[in-house]
Amino acid sequence: MKAKPARAAVFSVDTFALRVGDFLFRHRSYTPVPFALVLVWQAEATYPQVLGGLALMAGGELLRLMAVRTAGESTRTRSVGARQLVTWGLYSHTRNPLYIGNLLLWTGVVIFAGGPYTPWLLAAVFILFLVQYTLIISLEEATLAELFGESYAAYRESVPRLIPRLRKASGAASGATIARRGVTHPWRYAFRSERSTFIAIAAVLTLTLICTYFKA
Repeated sequence: MKAKPARAAVFSVDTFALRVGDFLFRHRSYTPVPFALVLVWQAEATYPQVLGGLALMAGGELLRLMAVRTAGESTRTRSVGARQLVTWGLYSHTRNPLYIGNLLLWTGVVIFAGGPYTPWLLAAVFILFLVQYTLIISLEEATLAELFGESYAAYRESVPRLIPRLRKASGAASGATIARRGVTHPWRYAFRSERSTFIAIAAVLTLTLICTYFKA
């Protein structure tokens, strides 16, 4: 049976910030490219930095894989929308586990690469993360509020936007019930979905090591 397409919001994106957020969402796979080129150009990897970077990248990618297992194909769309409101798994601790994973992943890449501009590139990661994902999350929140109404309002009230909390949400504060269980996809599904991420990160890391080798 053919899957139904994700529902799209009916409201119009009529503010500049939401329009920018929509653009960034649709092109989010390409926005790190200029940053990655600068990172590779100045790379001077050392063993301690490589190990520290790999540890952070592993943590970030694990968060992404766990989030993909829960949210499924909606993590790979080019338009903001959702077939259902996902509130279980990691999404019962934070509303945006994928973006936290992205932050850890790219922080790990910067540390892995090393180089004279590492402090500046780390600052750039946090600034770009703050700007890009603030705009994207605002758009997503407006869309989900339009799609799911009171259910999303209860979820938003009960679960923090980014910084996770250890205790799962119950929705008791608003009198609503937050779903604690739902469909969880197999690990092989998550790894298959993350294939393009693995390829992109592997390419950046390989280039940083090549640049480091020729600078030695």
